[in-house]
Amino acid sequence: MKKIILTLISVLLVTNMFAFDWPQAEVTQNSYSSYFGQNRGELISTSLCFSEPAEIKAAEKGYILAIITEYNEDSDFFPSTLGTAVVLAHDDNLLSVYGNIDSETISLRDENEKIIDAGATIGSSGNTGWQSDNSHLEFQIIDTKNKSAINPMVLMPRSETELPLKLNGIYVENKNHDLFDINVYKTFSSGLYKIYQRRNVVASPYKTSVYINGVVVDQVSYDTIIQENNKICILGKKKYTSSDIYPNENLQMLGETMFTPGRATLGLSESDILGNQKQLNYNIVIK
Repeated sequence: MKKIILTLISVLLVTNMFAFDWPQAEVTQNSYSSYFGQNRGELISTSLCFSEPAEIKAAEKGYILAIITEYNEDSDFFPSTLGTAVVLAHDDNLLSVYGNIDSETISLRDENEKIIDAGATIGSSGNTGWQSDNSHLEFQIIDTKNKSAINPMVLMPRSETELPLKLNGIYVENKNHDLFDINVYKTFSSGLYKIYQRRNVVASPYKTSVYINGVVVDQVSYDTIIQENNKICILGKKKYTSSDIYPNENLQMLGETMFTPGRATLGLSESDILGNQKQLNYNIVIK
């Protein structure tokens, strides 16, 4: 009986979780040109960018909050890079944002039309945003109450496969910003270190973890991105800014850890939204 109850609870949780449908008809592992949380213009991207032009549909029933063709730079959540966009308001203080739309195709012209159903046509992807010369939808889900952007993959039905993650090109950085290739250096001075990997160009991990001797010391999650003091941040053991996560075009931070004297095993892992995981372990000496 206990097992049946737990199963029912799990089904209810999953049903509630997938509150939105996809804004494009077909979704596969190759449907995206840039994941939520990727490095875009020295900022952590709050958008999920699609790779192919398509008809855009409302991901959920909503109130037409805005049809925007001109932007200002007031917020990292609504940068001018979205171009022509439609914003829909939903229950639970959520907004869905459809950017990079061809303005000639927007079907929401009637001033009396304020509520649209899930699956209703909004328009077609265009070339009005950051993705110049690419007719690709840029999609966001914003939680206005918590001032955060939600990874759309958390709220959408899962695709069967994800782009494979590559956990390689590992570097360790000390407080003086000296970088050490972990495959070359095995001995380190004690202190606080940031651990980086070579950045995946399209895919971004859903979660990264750093272990010392099998114990998790930091875990960075890409389920939400928060806004605080006009900066956008990813949550780990502390709030990491864009410059923390992406110090340059080539690296992405996996987490932070304190090295204390002795021998230790540094463990690293990253996983996608489906739970597929990559792991690495390094034996190091700390003086």
